[in-house]
Amino acid sequence: MNVSFWIAKRYLFAKKSHNIINLISIISLIGISVATGAMFIVLSMFNGLQNFIGQTFNTFNPDLEITPRRGKIINDTTISVSNIIAMPEVEYCSGVLEEKVVFVKDQEQYIATLKGVATDYARMTRMDTIVTEGEFLLESNNIPLAVLGGGVAYHLNCNVGNAIENQLNIYYPDRGKKRISAMGTDAVFSQTIIPSGVFHSYTTYDEQIVFVPIDFARNLLKYPTGFTSIEIKCKKNQVHKVQKILTQELGDKFFIKNAYQQEADLYKVMQSEKWVIYLILSFILLIASFNMMGMMSILILEKKNQIGTLFSLGINNKHIKQIFLYEGMLIVGIGVLVGFLIGLIFCFLQYKFGFISYGDGSYLISSYPVQIRFFDILMIAAVVLLIAFPTIYIPIKKLTISFINNS
Repeated sequence: MNVSFWIAKRYLFAKKSHNIINLISIISLIGISVATGAMFIVLSMFNGLQNFIGQTFNTFNPDLEITPRRGKIINDTTISVSNIIAMPEVEYCSGVLEEKVVFVKDQEQYIATLKGVATDYARMTRMDTIVTEGEFLLESNNIPLAVLGGGVAYHLNCNVGNAIENQLNIYYPDRGKKRISAMGTDAVFSQTIIPSGVFHSYTTYDEQIVFVPIDFARNLLKYPTGFTSIEIKCKKNQVHKVQKILTQELGDKFFIKNAYQQEADLYKVMQSEKWVIYLILSFILLIASFNMMGMMSILILEKKNQIGTLFSLGINNKHIKQIFLYEGMLIVGIGVLVGFLIGLIFCFLQYKFGFISYGDGSYLISSYPVQIRFFDILMIAAVVLLIAFPTIYIPIKKLTISFINNS
């Protein structure tokens, strides 16, 4: 065993001549533990929120989405949906037609995005898992049906139930008109549809999206062919491969985005918030680490007689400094381990019992989720050591026998 480390361990657990030194050592240990545990808990809860929000948005987002870089419509002759479906890595593929339209029910009006999709679109995403009223059904007995976002349904005061009372009128400028009458009543084209379900995701999509059959959307929007986007569901662990193949085949005329890239701005903001929190907690840890500097200074003075004896026995300055450096790092190491233990226990209890909740209100989840990531553990340990090391080293930097004698 390293002699300096052995002596440092003896100093750490040996009884001090003054109780105040023990108290300062305990305070330093508690400071490191609390700061480490706080960083671990906050980052784990933030990870849980990130993961939950990502899963929620991925309910809507396909594995891959193809959109044109220029223009609005992807022509059928440019990209073949059937060829994409034929790829062995692809599980499902569908063209999508989207446009802003006006929904009217009785006296209520609301502008939202009409999203025309295939009637078996539930295969693409997990939309059917968040339908809270009715069901995710887009066609019944050749009658087109609509599935509304919760926010859209609220603004239109529309409930799933009586088909006649809940019919929606949808208005869109008639693209086929060459001339418009003086009254302008023929400037728009309208169709009616019956809502079959309402979904709640507690995201912005609730206020924006209404799903309808794509044939219904084509008739309303006057787009007999083409798509505004093509959505793809890949087989497990095949997203990157399919994205690479399509990028090579289609060139730079199209955006081919994975689920993360489709919500890139959201993820960037969330990641920035996480690192800001990380820096704030690191600053708090820096303040807590100043206790280490005072503790090391007092500890050196308390051990000056033993240091003199060690010098007399032939131990040089380098090894004397190592003794106190090891002792300080042992305190930091124990503090980090205790902090991680506190964090793990807290996260386990939060995961199991959810005692920190969102409070009163209707939320998709009742308590804060947690997710532990190994990378965060490494980052926390690294920043604790990086901050604590200077506060330990500074007091022992000029430690020599003459310094002890003068003290």
